[in-house]
Amino acid sequence: MEHLLREATYNSPKVDFNPSTGELLIEGRSIPEHANLFYNDLIEWTRRYAESLPEKTVMSIKVDYLNSSSHKFLLEVFEKLETLVKQEKSICVNWYYEEDDEEMKETGNEYKSTLNLPFNIIEVEEL
Repeated sequence: MEHLLREATYNSPKVDFNPSTGELLIEGRSIPEHANLFYNDLIEWTRRYAESLPEKTVMSIKVDYLNSSSHKFLLEVFEKLETLVKQEKSICVNWYYEEDDEEMKETGNEYKSTLNLPFNIIEVEEL
């Protein structure tokens, strides 16, 4: 599998999905005008990655804002990773939010309650 790397723009987050280390990162602001175009590659990459049954995966989400369509597509990324839990592979999601950002904290907690993934909600001073 190839490494998926996209630099951040004003409207879209940085994506760094490294299959050799099992480290998956989404960082920045996610308000792409066409979220389906942005996230479809991520969803497909994540599906193929999960099918390869990696031993260990750590996904870090460090976003300061997600629009509603980004929420929907990010949920699909998480759902692809849920197959690793069913295969008893080591996986966790680290959801980072800035202190005082109750909206992003709540969003992380919503994902945590919806998904069957080990999910850590981590407060930081600054993203």
